[in-house]
Amino acid sequence: MKKFFLTKKILSAALAAAMIIGSAAVTVNAASVDIGSIYRDIKVSVPVNGSGTDLELNRTYELPDIVSGLTGNGYKISVDKNNVIKIQNGKITTVGTGSVTLTVTLKNGTKISKTFNVRQPQIDIRLNQSRLAMKTGQSQVLKAILSQSKAKVTWSSSDKNVVSVDQNGKITTKKSGTAVITAKSTSGKTASCTITVGDLVPVTKVNINTTSVKLAVGESYQLHTSVSPSNASDKSVKCTSANPKIASVSYAKITAKSVGTTTITVKSTNGKTAVCKVTVTAPVQVTKVNINTYSVKLKVGQTYQLHTSVSPSNALDKSVKCTSANPKIASVSYAKITAKSVGSTRIIVKSTNGKTAECKVTVVK
Repeated sequence: MKKFFLTKKILSAALAAAMIIGSAAVTVNAASVDIGSIYRDIKVSVPVNGSGTDLELNRTYELPDIVSGLTGNGYKISVDKNNVIKIQNGKITTVGTGSVTLTVTLKNGTKISKTFNVRQPQIDIRLNQSRLAMKTGQSQVLKAILSQSKAKVTWSSSDKNVVSVDQNGKITTKKSGTAVITAKSTSGKTASCTITVGDLVPVTKVNINTTSVKLAVGESYQLHTSVSPSNASDKSVKCTSANPKIASVSYAKITAKSVGTTTITVKSTNGKTAVCKVTVTAPVQVTKVNINTYSVKLKVGQTYQLHTSVSPSNALDKSVKCTSANPKIASVSYAKITAKSVGSTRIIVKSTNGKTAECKVTVVK
């Protein structure tokens, strides 16, 4: 390798640049050190998302991920707390929380140190229920859904006299009232469920805004649902399709799949239902391709954006393809015409089912 030396002014500029913190690495005690007569900026990288000096507990990092710019130049890495970070077999493993100082010692004796903070990983948490209405004396198990399967959860109740909870998420109602059950992960993230205890008001009727709907294949319709009475304890409903191959339903949104007839059933928790008949017809086809102009005059090198559409507006497949009868005179890409050479040609706009429209292009000098 050709040897080179940095002047004092260039070295100062290099050091200033090395102090800049990036999104995935930070420069540690930025210093230019003499390694085999080659000046280098020494960087200690932090392989975590975003910038910062935090490392997650119980993670293993390759040494090249931690130290950059040193491979092959002779260095030694040590830490001041083996109960926080352990170095073994060329890897760094975080084994405890807290601050720890990592030191890089170069072969000429120069030492570069940086202190890292090892923290508990962020564990997202949610519950399978966010709100429940229950009678006195009932029990139910809440389930905590965590981003890490081995994470631990602690449970608590805002009012143990109304609803108690054990450390397995089992809730038991004690008396009328409202209590909030909270699940907390080891990283401090929480999720909660509000429990209302009292005499339950049952659903007597399920309401929908229409009992029949007609759709073409590919179209959708949002069904609006509610229950009576309005103060029912449990207002939740479930929507199902008798034949999802003809029409599917998700969160009361109906999507037509194929020609035929089926029914959408909306059912409350206590079994009350309402039914909507769905008739699916053949998809709407394109009958005409529209363009904003049927002729355009351009100079060589000029461009023109052709605007296209189809009729009717509710056609299932609105896509069109644009081609040039002579790309050497005028080419077209995404309906943008580019004049290439003097002459005349045609731009053909064609729908999937074969309907066309043409624009004459005249190219002059």
